[in-house]
Amino acid sequence: MISVLLPYTKPGVEAGGPLQSIVRICEYLEKEYDYQIVTKCNNFKNTAVEYTEARHKVLLLPKFTFRELLPIINKSSVVWINSIYSVPFSFMPLVTLLFSKRTTVLISARGQLLQGSINFKKKIYLQIYSFLLKVSRNRVYLHYSTEEEKEKSYPIFKDFDSLMFANPLNNKFTNPSIKTHNKNRYVLGYLGRISPIKNIEFIIQLMPKLPAHIVFHIYGVVADIEYEKKLKKRIYQLGLQDRVVCKGAYAYNEINACYNEVDLAVIPSKSENFCYSFFEAIENKTPIIASNGLPWNMANTFQEETILPLKSDVWIAKIVELSLTSDKINTKKQGGLEQFYKFVASSVKEDTLQSFKTLT
Repeated sequence: MISVLLPYTKPGVEAGGPLQSIVRICEYLEKEYDYQIVTKCNNFKNTAVEYTEARHKVLLLPKFTFRELLPIINKSSVVWINSIYSVPFSFMPLVTLLFSKRTTVLISARGQLLQGSINFKKKIYLQIYSFLLKVSRNRVYLHYSTEEEKEKSYPIFKDFDSLMFANPLNNKFTNPSIKTHNKNRYVLGYLGRISPIKNIEFIIQLMPKLPAHIVFHIYGVVADIEYEKKLKKRIYQLGLQDRVVCKGAYAYNEINACYNEVDLAVIPSKSENFCYSFFEAIENKTPIIASNGLPWNMANTFQEETILPLKSDVWIAKIVELSLTSDKINTKKQGGLEQFYKFVASSVKEDTLQSFKTLT
């Protein structure tokens, strides 16, 4: 039995990405493996997996406690932990593993080990976590989405084996209504969590240097209230209230409608381990540029200057160029990104199945 520990309680709002990847990976596994998703989630309405959750075995726990987890882990040949810093969903399973029968443990880093996100408190926590993993004497593997993520991650778990497989993709492209540029307005759009690692202020800082008809719409749930206050304060200081608009959270089934309002998607993240938003923009046939904080430099071999360094002059030049580009040329460029998307999607299933073959 493979027990997949899924911590997120509001997947449609707080953490849609991990939920999508886990359920789609289970779709790969269902023909060959016995598995269960162990979670507190009980409402998959308006999430990426609303219509597929019913086919998977889901075990709902009121709390992730030692008493609840021990019998589950004792019956598991693989325990897959999908968080590192959460006390109930990561540390408690680790403590339970000290008293359970020996098993195989898979821990998904999910970008939480990237160097830019590590502070002193996290280093202390990770030292304790690593020590307990060794004391447990289980077979332990660290899961990274890409080789690039592994190279950029804090090396506290370097003594453990690692497995590489990216998140599964929909591999479906929408047919949105044809968008023609409004000469009086060109919309930059960010869709995702509102948190410091997303570096949204980078785009806000560019706005005074961009033509006045270019506006910026920010869509997403607020993951850090203080960061949201910082963004709003900066918008006010720069006098951008009419050009930068916070549009609020969106449900999964509203993504297409959001992208239909956007001329160019922008992702200026400091670091990412995967970034579903990047691929969702491609699925919705929306031109996109993103930072080299994403692990997708290869996209530039399919469509040049898609992944850019976080340099203001580079982004300003590219945004202005794209705002003046015809829809016909943008459609041609989009074809290159769709080829990149299909290249990534084709490799995911093979890598995933090979990884679970190693685990079992």
